[in-house]
Amino acid sequence: MGLGILAGLTLSGPAVQAADYLTARPSSQAFYLNGQQTAFTAYSISGSNYVRLRDIGRAVDFGVTYDAATNSVHIDSNQPYREELPATPSAPTEESVQATLAQLRKTYPTGTVFPTPYRSTSGGPYHRGTHCSGWATLCSDAAFGDLPWRRVDNPSWEQIRSGDLIRYDNSGNGHVVVVISKTDEYIKVTESGLNNHARWGGQYFKWWLEEQPGYTLYTRYPE
Repeated sequence: MGLGILAGLTLSGPAVQAADYLTARPSSQAFYLNGQQTAFTAYSISGSNYVRLRDIGRAVDFGVTYDAATNSVHIDSNQPYREELPATPSAPTEESVQATLAQLRKTYPTGTVFPTPYRSTSGGPYHRGTHCSGWATLCSDAAFGDLPWRRVDNPSWEQIRSGDLIRYDNSGNGHVVVVISKTDEYIKVTESGLNNHARWGGQYFKWWLEEQPGYTLYTRYPE
């Protein structure tokens, strides 16, 4: 969902020049948010920059919703930004979960700040909505919707599937990652740190995880 232009012009004579003036071209200008350069998909039209409303809401953290019944867009400065998540299948599979994670990777590539604090309504184990737990819960909600959570202490390697959360204790309050895929030797994950930036492609080896204190699995696949 974003700002768009619908042009249906029959062009002739001076109208051709007007149409060229209204042509959308990718903007080459840099954008800064609170002094830090921010990547936006922007277009230059008639000398002005046009950026998707959802991208602004995500960066500045205000609510943007679309009501299909009334074909209307609602902006709420008193609410945090919430990602418009894809519909969740009633019985998710590892393939459907991986497809959802792939879409999230396009929206939040490595180094991108995700909406924080992330406020979940799924009743999961994490409610702070920041750092690694906020990102992990956002990914889980995107893949599983409102499906219930299950906790497995000291899980076997065979129990781990794409989309599951893996937690272990560290020198801080612990760390949690989201499983993208699994081999016999390691899991490939997406995770976040204290800077609230998404990170993709990290690997955690089976032997190392199984030695960590607090080794826990959170899954939402139906039993």
